[in-house]
Parts: sequence; C-alpha cells; structure tokens
Amino acid sequence: MSNYNSIEKVISAEIMRTNEDNLLANRICNTSFVGDIKNRGDSVVFVGLNDPEVYDYNGTVTYEDVSDTAVTLEIDQDKAFSFKVADLDALRSSLGLKDSQAKRASYNLKKEVDAYVFSLHGDSGLTLPAKEVTPANVLQLIGEAKEHLEKQNVQDGRIWIVVPPFIKTKLMLAGIKFQINNGVNGSGAIGFTDELGCDIFVSNQLEARDDTVYMMAGSYSAIAYAEQLLDVQYIDRLENSFDSAVRGRIVFGAMVVKPQELVTIPVTDGGNAI
Repeated sequence: MSNYNSIEKVISAEIMRTNEDNLLANRICNTSFVGDIKNRGDSVVFVGLNDPEVYDYNGTVTYEDVSDTAVTLEIDQDKAFSFKVADLDALRSSLGLKDSQAKRASYNLKKEVDAYVFSLHGDSGLTLPAKEVTPANVLQLIGEAKEHLEKQNVQDGRIWIVVPPFIKTKLMLAGIKFQINNGVNGSGAIGFTDELGCDIFVSNQLEARDDTVYMMAGSYSAIAYAEQLLDVQYIDRLENSFDSAVRGRIVFGAMVVKPQELVTIPVTDGGNAI
C-alpha cells in the first residue's frame, strides 16, 4: 500500500506543477482566497477586493470594514480524469517525462479550466466593437484595450491580455517578439511577450463562435479563481480486468469581481498581408 500512496503523491505533485506552469487561470486571476476546498459545493472568500477610500482628514478617522469588500466564490466546477496503466513500474518510470500520462491528464485539465475562465468574457465591463485584425491594425487594437484599462487606473505592470495564435502571428509580423514563459517550475510552454508594456499570453482556449474569437484583457484583480486537486488514486486492478488505473478530480470556481477592469475584444482573422 505504501508504494501506491507514494505513486499517488508523485502524480498529484506532477499535475500541480504542470498546472502551475501552464494554467493561465493561475497566471491572470486573483487566487488569494481564504477557506478550505474539500469538494464541489464548497465556497471560499476573497477579502479586500476594493481599494481603500481616501478622504479629507478633519480630525476624525473612519475605518473601513474589510468584510464589506469580501466576495464569496462558489466551487461549482468538477472535472475528472482516469486512465489505464500497464503496471506500477511502467507508470513510475514515465513520471517526469514530457509526454507522460500524468502530464497529459494535467494538460487536459488545464484546457477545461482555462476554457471555463475565458467563458466569463460576457461579464466584462466593456466589449469593444468586433474587428477584423491584420498586422497593420493589431497594435491599435492592443492599444485600445490598454487605454480602457489605464482609464480605470490599472497600471501597465498589472495588465494582461490573452490572444489566440492568429493574433500572435500578426503581432510578430508587426515586429513584436514572443518567448516561451516557462512558469515557476520551468516546465511551462506558454507563448508570451511583455514588449508592449503589459503581459500578453497566447491560448487556444478563448471562446470562439464561428469565425469570431473573444479575446480578453484585464487586470490581475479582475477575476477570482480557486481550485483544489482532490484525491488522486492508483487502482491496482480494475473490476473484471487485469489492468491497473489512475484517477483523480479537480474542483474549481471562477467569477468576475471587477468588471470595470475586464475588456472583451471580438476578433476575426483579416489575413497577414502587411
């Protein structure tokens, strides 16, 4: 049994490391919550989301109640993974490899979570007019999104923008250089640039309808996100089978808490002619 417990802990750690480096929800959202997550249906609290008010001092000091700015986030999303393995030794030897089943499970969880977070674009405070984007106008588009956020007093270093791959191509043709953001553990592979005074990430998980992709830009406080990887289990023998298996679940929740600091930008591909 100790061998099983050990492999379950290693798989859990690999999934969490992979998510830390590749999950954009963890990169762009406020994840500073208070509370424990044990299952779907739990809730956590994000405290002090509003900026303290500055007032004229006339000899009397008034203290704001931190609880007045608290937001409760429901953990209402529940995703699972499960896969068969040949045997325990084969599973153990694959851990840490780029294409291990544990990493692939994590990547698939990442896609589900990011897609959910990006589906919140309808709650943004501003939706820009739909635009057909080319290398000639892509910088103007980014500038318009940044300008709105700056008018909301979001500083350059606190602005993120998530773009689809075809917008990345147009930015590169416009002279913007991208690199790979390796994340905190050095295992990430997210396209990234900060050449325009904000953090621009590349994702395939932005919501798309027909030919329109809903790009998003915001502050690092605009969306609240919380997650918990629940028990990862190694099953020595499946019922009616000689196969072993691994299964696990992740529960999470997300919501827009500062809509004025979130912008949706509907875009279509206008080609790459310069």
